[in-house]
Amino acid sequence: MRGVGNYSTFFSKAPPIGPKYNTALETLRTVVDPKRQPAAVLDYVVGHLRGTFPHYSWVGIYLLAGEMLRLAAWKGDQATEHVAIAIGQGICGLAARTKETVVVPDVSKDSRYLACFSNTKSEIVVPIQADGWVYGEIDIDSDALDAFTPRDRLFLETVADDLARYLKARA
Repeated sequence: MRGVGNYSTFFSKAPPIGPKYNTALETLRTVVDPKRQPAAVLDYVVGHLRGTFPHYSWVGIYLLAGEMLRLAAWKGDQATEHVAIAIGQGICGLAARTKETVVVPDVSKDSRYLACFSNTKSEIVVPIQADGWVYGEIDIDSDALDAFTPRDRLFLETVADDLARYLKARA
């Protein structure tokens, strides 16, 4: 991490997920730096996630503002109409309310899904949380059914943990 300081104790120990995931995590950790502005960090994270993992067709990060999740950064072929989501509404609102990752293998079979794109087949939403406080969440859509593996989940939960530490340090 040349040039960004020594943050070896800032992040939790990364679990052994797999080469591609661990390399992506190392790259993200060079940018998730408390000295950097949130807009730049979040924009880089969503861009890197989408660019590195082809089955992530749309990647967004929502931040909590009161009782609403507000879209802070996204990468995909098109914007979503859901730029603000109430806690408890849809899959995103559910993950924020329960503070648990939600994986939906087939969005057409889940009545809680807020339709954004006609090509979305599956979704994963991972809360960004620390010390019982939800700062936001990572929301990823895929054009493939059942696209998210246990490795994706573990990787994204680690990224969310890193983002929680970053947002907490900036608070």
